[in-house]
Amino acid sequence: MPKTFASAAIALAALALPFSAAQANEGATGSVSYADLDLSSKAGQDIFDRRIERAIEQVCGRMIGRPTFDASVRKCQTETKVSAQQSRDLAVESYGDVRLARSDRQIRFAIK
Repeated sequence: MPKTFASAAIALAALALPFSAAQANEGATGSVSYADLDLSSKAGQDIFDRRIERAIEQVCGRMIGRPTFDASVRKCQTETKVSAQQSRDLAVESYGDVRLARSDRQIRFAIK
């Protein structure tokens, strides 16, 4: 089976699942690194925010135009963003702290 066909088949199978994205990913975690960013700058913070959004989308799923499914995805994304926001703000606030190793410059979040 060609790789693209297999990927499409998996994606279609996932769409057919009868439960919400939040239920499917309950307990899933995500992390976002900012080791390469300058969080003291607006540009660095904007890139960090986009990375967080993409990570949340990966954990919660994407909206696909199905009202019931999209509602659960939106709820998951909103709740996960709220939980990630505190870590994001703390990362920006403590960015200048040189005691934090570069490899530790990441935030983590989870779906409850």
